[in-house]
Amino acid sequence: MQTKKKLSKPIEFFPEHLNIDLPKVIYSIYNNKKHIKYSHKIKGRWENQYLALNFVPEIKEVLHYACKTVKNILGHDVIVPYEEMGFATNEFWFNIAEPGQLTDWHDHKEGASFSGVYYLEVPKKSGDILFRIKHGNNLNELQLNSITGKMILFDSNIEHSVSINNSNQDRISLGFNIYLLPICYDSFSVRY
Repeated sequence: MQTKKKLSKPIEFFPEHLNIDLPKVIYSIYNNKKHIKYSHKIKGRWENQYLALNFVPEIKEVLHYACKTVKNILGHDVIVPYEEMGFATNEFWFNIAEPGQLTDWHDHKEGASFSGVYYLEVPKKSGDILFRIKHGNNLNELQLNSITGKMILFDSNIEHSVSINNSNQDRISLGFNIYLLPICYDSFSVRY
């Protein structure tokens, strides 16, 4: 069995040379609501909204960029599985937080090594991402600003949440899980 590699802490950056038409992606999400599959509700909000890649092909570039970044950091091949590659499920999803909504504390799937978020639309006062990072017996909280166009990568087992959306617009992000290659097929066959 392969030893899981780790990032010592979340990393945040604005991807260079990433040409994504964010308004087009957001339009595609809202225009294809009837094709969205939902995972589960937390406090009245659908936590993960899955939309097939053929409806939002632009995000493929985001997923590839995230994988390339992790590979450059760790020196190991990685992948974000999705159905169009022949996998059973997509390991990317959209989070849409309406005004007054938040994302509660959680971590990601056990089989994933890393997770990430790419911010598609973040109005002012719409919430920041918080992490709980264990250092021995200590638990430290880290707050990172959520900003349109920013990417954050982190270990999948780090607990995180997003504070309340105090704006009058939706906050929209793309979340994803990254796996070290080779991967065990069963490690991502069940959604959250």
